Amino acid sequence: MGYSVYLKSNGETYKLPVNPEEIKKTKKMNIGKYQVLGTGQVSLPAYRELTQYSFECELPHQTMHYMERGTRADPDYYIDMLKQVQDDMEPIRLIYSNNITEDESVEVLLESMEIVEKAGEEGDKYLTLSFLEFRAPSKKYMAVVTPEAVVKQPEEPQPANPAVTPNKTYTVKKGDSLWKIAKQFYGNGAQYPKLFQANSGQIKNPNLIYPGQVLTIPA
Repeated sequence: MGYSVYLKSNGETYKLPVNPEEIKKTKKMNIGKYQVLGTGQVSLPAYRELTQYSFECELPHQTMHYMERGTRADPDYYIDMLKQVQDDMEPIRLIYSNNITEDESVEVLLESMEIVEKAGEEGDKYLTLSFLEFRAPSKKYMAVVTPEAVVKQPEEPQPANPAVTPNKTYTVKKGDSLWKIAKQFYGNGAQYPKLFQANSGQIKNPNLIYPGQVLTIPA
């Protein structure tokens, strides 16, 4: 089974002289991978990638019985057209049919063209063509950046001073003072009277505290 292949560019339609035996059509879905803290890696569909088309074809330099009617035995005629397509950087229309499945007609960009000449077949040329589906950017979105992301789970709200909780206690260490302890728990040493009042039962002089004393830290 062969395909009838046409390329339409600048209002002109070009039929390939020898149709390819197969056309490879590749459709992919971009899958986003995300690392969720505490859960592990998850995957989510991100977007459909552009469809790729590729095939190989022969361009004979002299008329052969298997060539399509109305085509030329002139490899450079087709190669020059394809080079111009790449230079113009404009989409063309790829049309193909195998008379069994539905015809395909899609705007594409010529992504690559590989030209091969074989020993013993002087004048003949073989092309490997790769096309990418053309999709113009919308007016609203001109570019999309998709870096890998780390999804954090919602954090529990934290109090303004996470070290301060009702009825918290603190064991005095060597070198401590009420000023130093107040600064540690409240961020301000001038709050030391609050500690003195909460521990008045065991502290008679705010300037004198001893290692081993267990102090109540009021909220």
